[in-house]
Amino acid sequence: MVLILGLVVGFLYSEEAADSTPPTFFVDDAYGTPVIPGDDGSITTTWFCGGTSAAGDSGSGLYSGEVILSNPTDVTSAGTITVLTAEGDPVRSTVSVEARSQTTVDVRSLVDATYASTVVELDSSFVAVEQRAIHPAGVAVAPCANATSDRWYFADGFTFDGSDFRLILSNPYRSAAIVNVSVATENGPRTPSNLQGFVIPARSIRVVNVAEAGFRDEKVLAVAVEAETGRFVAAKDQHYLGGGRLGHINALGAPSAAGGWWFADGEKGAGISERYSIFNPTDREAEASVLVLGLGQTDLALPPSNLTIPPHEVVTFDPSSIVGMPDGSHAMLVSSETGDDLVVERVITRPAADYVATTAVLGVMEGFTSDRWRVPTSTSIAIEDVLIVLNTSGEAGTFTVYSVGPGGEEPIPGLASVALPANSVVPVDLVDPLAFGRPLVVAGDRPMVVERRLERTPTLRGRSGSLAIPE
Repeated sequence: MVLILGLVVGFLYSEEAADSTPPTFFVDDAYGTPVIPGDDGSITTTWFCGGTSAAGDSGSGLYSGEVILSNPTDVTSAGTITVLTAEGDPVRSTVSVEARSQTTVDVRSLVDATYASTVVELDSSFVAVEQRAIHPAGVAVAPCANATSDRWYFADGFTFDGSDFRLILSNPYRSAAIVNVSVATENGPRTPSNLQGFVIPARSIRVVNVAEAGFRDEKVLAVAVEAETGRFVAAKDQHYLGGGRLGHINALGAPSAAGGWWFADGEKGAGISERYSIFNPTDREAEASVLVLGLGQTDLALPPSNLTIPPHEVVTFDPSSIVGMPDGSHAMLVSSETGDDLVVERVITRPAADYVATTAVLGVMEGFTSDRWRVPTSTSIAIEDVLIVLNTSGEAGTFTVYSVGPGGEEPIPGLASVALPANSVVPVDLVDPLAFGRPLVVAGDRPMVVERRLERTPTLRGRSGSLAIPE
């Protein structure tokens, strides 16, 4: 299981006297991949969602967001949801999730704003929280964060051919946060003066249009947002409009650099483009090793590729350049030889009818693999290869996919005790009705990484990639 480090007490929104508003407790040192705390002794748990557009119907489609709360326990969970915007005061509402069910909150039912982010405080540490960004170019699902941080990193941004890349910076606290934004492109690092000492007001959000900040037509673009004072949450809203990429991405950044990053859903084939952006936000040179996993045959084991990433720069890596790399699925491990100094994001563009669909996923940080993963948002229709499961160990094992309903966890027919060879990748088809529209659990006897390929919308071809949430 994943270890959560620490617990602190925090008043996020109280402006009343201590006897009228109870304190809330939340996990505060989980600087990594979002996780479900579970039975860690927390009194309550706070989730910070990165934020989505909440502009409504534009004529070309809907811009909105939803927060999905998934409760697998046999008791109702209750709490509050607070919506932050740039236009006005926070809006706070109560929320509850019945036992073994889900609650979906439409952000636009609470606010009408260009962008909005949410903070969810619950009386259960077992409830999973993620957000769904609704966009004409496709729905993007992403877990919310367990904690704020004083720094956030994005390894892959894209403004080429008019593509839109925005940072959503949320400050849930009663004091302003002051941040500095630095950017790395193919031409090296820059610290734009207009983004130094950038203020995120208390209990508010700010959105940075990266192209308009001086970075148009960039194919290689990494961003570091680091606080002079305060803590905050940072997400990206990315709309690909050309340059070989099409689609919509909305996801959190990385709250810290790490020494290793796992990816389950790589693929080489006709019409497929795969790229890893490896960002070094530190002041020292980093040495990275890129290892291909999941090929399924020991005679296909490929030696690692070694890369040097200068300080505050980003290097891209194309797995198809590896000699002997076969077509088909694979996994990747990008690890550092020099410490916790890397942030790594994978971008894959796959054919989708007459077009292509691009998805970008931040990897799973070293230390955050788990033998149990939650899938709050799954498919509503029969689709192949919805879940991609990677065995990160050198020993063979098994896993089972459960549907969570009124009777608790129930194995999905055909998905009990699925073989999981050592260092292998196993795709999971979800075709049984028991899997549709319900939260799922992937539980095994080996540490795993689980990624999702969800439909973008009922009318758009292609998939949207995201991580499941480890327990």
